[in-house]
Amino acid sequence: MSTQTESVLHALEEAKCMEREGLEFYRKAADKTRSEKGKRLFLSLASDEGMHERLIQRQIDHFKSEAEWVDLPEVREPTKCDLNESIFPPGKQALANIEADMSEAEALLLALELETKSYDLYRRSANVATDPAARAMYEFLASQERLHFDLLMTNYEAFASYGGWAD
Repeated sequence: MSTQTESVLHALEEAKCMEREGLEFYRKAADKTRSEKGKRLFLSLASDEGMHERLIQRQIDHFKSEAEWVDLPEVREPTKCDLNESIFPPGKQALANIEADMSEAEALLLALELETKSYDLYRRSANVATDPAARAMYEFLASQERLHFDLLMTNYEAFASYGGWAD
């Protein structure tokens, strides 16, 4: 196995691991939250992370057998995502200062950090990808994590401002 193939597979395994961690985190958060809105949000995010993990596993399987990227149907549509933009707002420290003492709000804050970590990995990977199928997959995953982040941020802000989940 070439060094390049090993490097690609290592990056894909890291991505798959992050998706697995997200899936497990969201399942646990859904089990612990008291709110039906919160349960639905966390279970929906867990489902998305599971789909991402399976997508990455298909890429791994193909790369192991063919030593090349596969064009996955899920990522064929052009994805609009500004890969130069960080998703955590410049005032990340401001989030830590918001008074939100409920466990759901803490779970949301942890989820925001998880999504930021995933987004940054996919953004960096897309920016250095030379294969169009690799770039498309990483852009797709980055855009998905961006959507998750925005949804979580809306709910975190609702908790901080109103003490409950966003509608």
